[in-house]
Amino acid sequence: MFNEGRENVNDEARSGRPSLVNDDLVSKVNERVRDDRRFTISDLSLHFPQISRTLLYNIVSSHLGYRRRGAFYEEGIQKLVPR
Repeated sequence: MFNEGRENVNDEARSGRPSLVNDDLVSKVNERVRDDRRFTISDLSLHFPQISRTLLYNIVSSHLGYRRRGAFYEEGIQKLVPR
């Protein structure tokens, strides 16, 4: 690469599949989650039939920061182990 005269180490712009997740979608899912804190991905998929369950899970776990209870408790236990 650099032998060919390239000077920049950052990735070049490339075409690809655009992300389906946008701020508007995240805010709509967040609003639905706040309406009912005891939500499931199945409940959300009924309200957003045009969005796949995998994408809804990604929005809830990554963008909104909700985690499974098991992961939450496991993280807490791991903090106790060093003590």
